[in-house]
Amino acid sequence: MLLPSITQNNRGWKPILALLFLLFLQSPSFAQPPPDDSVLFREGEILLSKGDTEKALWRFKSLTTDFPQSPLVNEAKFRMGVCYTRLKRPQDAIRILNELFSTFLSSSRMAQIFTLLGDNYLELKERLTALHWYGKGLLIPGPPNEELRKKVKSLLDASNTEEELKSIESLYRGAYAGGYAKLRLAQIAKSQGNDLVAKTYLTELEKEYRGMDYMAQARGLFETVPPSTRSKYTVGVILPLSGIHGPFGERALQGIQSAIKETDSPLISLAIRDSKGDPEEAEKAVEELVNVEKVIAIIGPLLSIDVDSAAKKAQQLRVPLLTLSQKELPAGKGDFVFQNSLTPTEQIQALAHFAVKELELRTFAVFYPNSPYGLYFKNLFNQEITRRGGKILGSVVYQEGQTDFSQEIKGFFKIRVLSKPDAKRKKEDEFKPLLSVDGIFIPDTHDRVGMILSQMAFFDVKGTFLGTNSWNGPGLISIGGKAAEGAIFVDTFLAKNPSPLIVRFVEEFRKSFQRDPETLEALSYDGAKLIKEILQSKSVSSPLQLQEELRQVKTYQGVTGLKGFGEDGKSIRTLSILAVKKGQIEKISP
Repeated sequence: MLLPSITQNNRGWKPILALLFLLFLQSPSFAQPPPDDSVLFREGEILLSKGDTEKALWRFKSLTTDFPQSPLVNEAKFRMGVCYTRLKRPQDAIRILNELFSTFLSSSRMAQIFTLLGDNYLELKERLTALHWYGKGLLIPGPPNEELRKKVKSLLDASNTEEELKSIESLYRGAYAGGYAKLRLAQIAKSQGNDLVAKTYLTELEKEYRGMDYMAQARGLFETVPPSTRSKYTVGVILPLSGIHGPFGERALQGIQSAIKETDSPLISLAIRDSKGDPEEAEKAVEELVNVEKVIAIIGPLLSIDVDSAAKKAQQLRVPLLTLSQKELPAGKGDFVFQNSLTPTEQIQALAHFAVKELELRTFAVFYPNSPYGLYFKNLFNQEITRRGGKILGSVVYQEGQTDFSQEIKGFFKIRVLSKPDAKRKKEDEFKPLLSVDGIFIPDTHDRVGMILSQMAFFDVKGTFLGTNSWNGPGLISIGGKAAEGAIFVDTFLAKNPSPLIVRFVEEFRKSFQRDPETLEALSYDGAKLIKEILQSKSVSSPLQLQEELRQVKTYQGVTGLKGFGEDGKSIRTLSILAVKKGQIEKISP
C-alpha cells in the first residue's frame, strides 16, 4: 500500500506532524533548562518583597552554591543575611555577612551590613557588640543615618545600669553613643535626686557634644537642675584624644575620672580638651581653659611634644599645670608647672642603685633599640652605672620592629656552637657564651623584651635582666616564658599590690571600666585625687592659692607612691622594684 504524498493529501499529514512535535518537546533532550543565576536572583527578590522569606532564602542560597562565579553572588549573600535576620537566625546572619568584608563594598552597603550585624548581635543579647556595629555605621561618611541613631538611642534607653553606661561613655568618647550615654547618666542622676552629678554630666555634654541631635533634650534637662548645684571648681584636662596617641589619652582620662567622680556629690567638673599631638593645640587649649572655662588647675599634657608650649603658657597665665609627660623639664620652667610622671632619670637611678648596691652586680651590657628612646635610656644607664662603680662591657643596638636577635646575641656574647649533640644531650648544651656579664639592661617594651629574653635563653646567655617600667605588661611573661624568670624592673604601680589603698583604687576602676588600671591610669588618678583633696580640705579661691597649697604637700599617700612635689616641681615618690617570680610580677623593694 502506498502512503499518500504530502502533496496528495496535506490534511492527513498535519495531525501527525503536530503529534510528533509534542512528543519531541516532552522528551528529555528538549526539557526546559534549569533557571540561571539571574532567574534565581529575580525570583528571590520577588519572594523577599512578598514576605516569603524561607523560599527567598532558598533561591539566594541556590545561586551561591550553583553559580559560585556569578557576579550576583555577593548581592545574593547580602540578601541571605537579610533573610536570616528576618528568620531570627542571628548566627547564620553574622556568618554570611562577615564573608562580605573580603569584597568591595560601597559606603551605603557597608552601612546596611553594619546595621544588620548590630541587629543580630542584639538578638543574641550581646548589647555592647551590637553598639559597636551601630557605632561603626555612624562613622561612615555621608548624610546622617537616622535609622542607626534611633537604634543607638533605643539600646541605651533600655540600659539603667550606671556601670554599663559609664563604660560606654568612656569607650565611645567623642562619638554619638558616648554623648548619649552621658545624657542617660545625667537622666539617671537627676531621677535619683543627684542634681550636682546631673549638672556635671550636662555641662560636659554642652562642651563636648554641642552639635549632636540630642543636645536639645540635654538642654531641656539642664533647665530643670537648680542653679545652686553648679560645681564650685573646674579642672582642665589636656590629653591626646584622637590620632595614634588617642588610646593613651583615653587611659589617662579614665584615671582622672576615677578620682573626680568617685563620690556622688562632686566638687569639681572637668573641662576636657584634645591636644591632637600638636604643640599649638596644647598651647591654645591652656589659653582657652584659663580665659573661657576659668579653671583652677590643668592636668596634662601627656605627650613630650606638647609639654613645652603648654608649660610656658600655663606659667604665663599663672595656673597650676600637672603634666603627665615623661620628658625631663628644664630648670627654670616656672613655679606653676608640676611634673607628675615617671621620668627616665628617676627610673635609671633607682634601677642602677638596686643593681649595684643591693644585688652587687658589677659588669653590665646594654641591648637597646635604634630609637631616641633607646639611645636616651642607654646613655643614662651607662652614666648611672659608671657613677656607682659598675662597668659597662659593651652595648648592642638593634632595629625597631626587629624580631630575630640571634646575630646580635651571638656576636656580642661570642657564642660558640658545641659539637653536634647526641640524642641524650640537653638542648641548652648546644651553645656556650664565651663572654658573660652580671646584668643586661634592655630599654624596650614588654612584648619586644619577651622575644629577646626567650632568644637569650636559647643561646644559654645568663645574667640578671634589667628594665624600665615599659616591662610592666603581659608580653614579658606570655612571650618570654621561663626566660623572664628573675627579670627585674622599676615602676610606680602594681595592680596586684595588697595595699588597701591600691586595692580600693583597682576595684573602683575595674567597676567603672571593666579592666585593671595600669601605671598611666594610676599616675593620672593620683594627680587628680591630690587636687581634689586640697580643694575639699582647704579654702581655695584662685589658681595662685592652689599652686601654693600644691608646693606645701609632702605627705600625700598616692597609689603610685606620690608624696608631693619638690621645689623644682618634680614629683616626690619612692619607686618600686618589681621582679618576675614563679611566673608572676611581684614587688620586691622597698
